[in-house]
Amino acid sequence: MQGRRIALLLLFFLLLSMSMIPATAHADGFPIIAVLSNAGQSPEAIAVDTVTHMVYIAYEGGTDPSKVVGFDPVSGKVRWQASIGNFVTDVQVDSTTHHVYVTSVNSPNAAQNTIVLAMLDGKTGKKLYATSIPITSSGLADNSIAVDTKRQQVYMAGDQHGLVYVFNLTTAANGTISSTLSTLSVGPHPAAVGVNSRMGRLYVADSTEHKITVIDEDTGVTVAIIQICNDPVPPIRVNEATGSVYVVCSAGQALNVINGNTNKVIASVSVTPYPEGVAFNTATGRIYVADEGNQDSGNNNDNEGTTITVIDGQTFQVLGTLAVGRGPDGVEADPQLRRVYVATEDSNAMVEVSDSVDLPLQTNTPQIQVGAIQKAVHELQQATVATLILMLLTMIGAALSVLAPHRRA
Repeated sequence: MQGRRIALLLLFFLLLSMSMIPATAHADGFPIIAVLSNAGQSPEAIAVDTVTHMVYIAYEGGTDPSKVVGFDPVSGKVRWQASIGNFVTDVQVDSTTHHVYVTSVNSPNAAQNTIVLAMLDGKTGKKLYATSIPITSSGLADNSIAVDTKRQQVYMAGDQHGLVYVFNLTTAANGTISSTLSTLSVGPHPAAVGVNSRMGRLYVADSTEHKITVIDEDTGVTVAIIQICNDPVPPIRVNEATGSVYVVCSAGQALNVINGNTNKVIASVSVTPYPEGVAFNTATGRIYVADEGNQDSGNNNDNEGTTITVIDGQTFQVLGTLAVGRGPDGVEADPQLRRVYVATEDSNAMVEVSDSVDLPLQTNTPQIQVGAIQKAVHELQQATVATLILMLLTMIGAALSVLAPHRRA
């Protein structure tokens, strides 16, 4: 009896520990390759290192702490997890230095709030540098960042006081990293930033005045002001090779494409419901918009969207939608691997999609696809659970076999 109790106790702790391990459920069918689950709650932003192919996911957190996860899609394994502040809002990566930049809000109590910027090693998750800015509670917002890889500058927006923070990073001979801080006053509510390091252009979107301010990075002079759709939200994606700038607007429910050479809006594509994330893929020439389904400036926290909208990058025609899970938010692409990664906030998962011109897109309304994606995600989760059960049954059988001679005695 004592041996049986020990064996059952060991199995219980094994099951408990296995339930804490992030699981990647692989799908056999096209186009969903895998679903990363159990790595955190409320995934928000995604960044991809196009050289190492590592994927970095910012989890806002709910009952679990917020954190950043380094995921290797080639092996299907989570390489590391790092906790940064109380509420992670954005993550970006420099594919040259393989440094990961994270911004979060740290609120230890009601009277003390800080905005945190951290730099991590993309391979190990080790914190290389961190700094914080004191701020009042009235100035708190979902901060977004943009990294100029050429000038080694990080821009942070989201301050309700109308400021864009500029971190100029330097690395000493001994490897110590430091930064100098300056600010830009750009409109009343700068909500998102993007940068073209080749052209030396900073793009700042204002959520209330519905405009993009274009600033020369080297002189600080405003080059242009571009009127865009209603309620622009982060991230702003910039194609440095072509100069194209992509920005989505939540309340406007549209994607605006800006020609960075002329500073003109060249396309406005209707996207519903209430888009959030955007990505472009140079391999397939397509643009992907996450249909989160919740107005960014509203008071409702329920996300009703379940799809990403696929747009032709040349004609700007909507090709269709693809069901990915409830509350799609961050989206990013890896052209070389031909994959698209989508953070489904309400599903607590990241969906890995095969990026192909043959994607089975739906041209009907997104609501029709809700049942299909829920079924797909459910089947992937069932596959993971079935694998765990089979492993446990095997171990139970082995344990009982060991105990059987003692029972006969």
